[in-house]
Amino acid sequence: MKAFRSPLAPDANGGRVALISGGGTGIGRATARELARTGASLAICGRRPEPLEEVRAELEGLGAHCLALQVDVREPDQLGALVDQVLERFERIDVLVNNAGGQFLAPAEEISDNGWRAVHRLAVDAVWGMTRRVAARSMIPNRDGVVVFVGFSPRRGIPELVHAAAARAAIENLAAGLAGEWSRYGVRSVCVSAGTILTEGLEGYGEERIAEWERSVPLGRLGTPEEVAAVIAFLASPGAGYITGTTVVVDGGADAWGHATPPPSAG
Repeated sequence: MKAFRSPLAPDANGGRVALISGGGTGIGRATARELARTGASLAICGRRPEPLEEVRAELEGLGAHCLALQVDVREPDQLGALVDQVLERFERIDVLVNNAGGQFLAPAEEISDNGWRAVHRLAVDAVWGMTRRVAARSMIPNRDGVVVFVGFSPRRGIPELVHAAAARAAIENLAAGLAGEWSRYGVRSVCVSAGTILTEGLEGYGEERIAEWERSVPLGRLGTPEEVAAVIAFLASPGAGYITGTTVVVDGGADAWGHATPPPSAG
């Protein structure tokens, strides 16, 4: 695979302020880098301070403005304080990237009520809490903004991930619904449905499962965080000013191809 080179101009997001949840690792980190490279100021948040500080130091070393905040986005009071701090530093939020999420592999019948709630609390409830606050405090009053929801692809049932896939389907629908309501305020809402992306988060699933996912991709490889980040940075830019209420699939053709392996048989 060739080394990735972003096609976006260095000023594609010049003067904009972006808030990214889960901004210390994986797709969130790559998105922070790409938005900073294209001229945006950044606020990144997450639960672990070490990766956030590493990203902040990297971006500020490149001349970007970056605020790193340790936050548990599942907690409403912390969400309010987060938005307060970002607005105090930058005065507005033009781009919100809802990237934070978490899941685990399990047969559907073994997912407990607590396991289901834990995934949906982070991938749905926290996402809504963040989105509502940012829109009400900045985007709607300013009559401008872009909300990006990072979802799953394939956009259908995924064995052993039914809890997470259901949650991401909810935010895809949320993106469409908000576009219908908030377009009158100049606020765009888009879902980026990413396939299996080669991040450090995949390591815990094991080499055999990763190889299985790779075989299911028509392009013959897993995606990179930089490829997803470039799409998000484009959607945040004025170049995507007529794109809202839809889902952009970034998965190497996996959604179009379908499952490459047979369904599990009864034991």
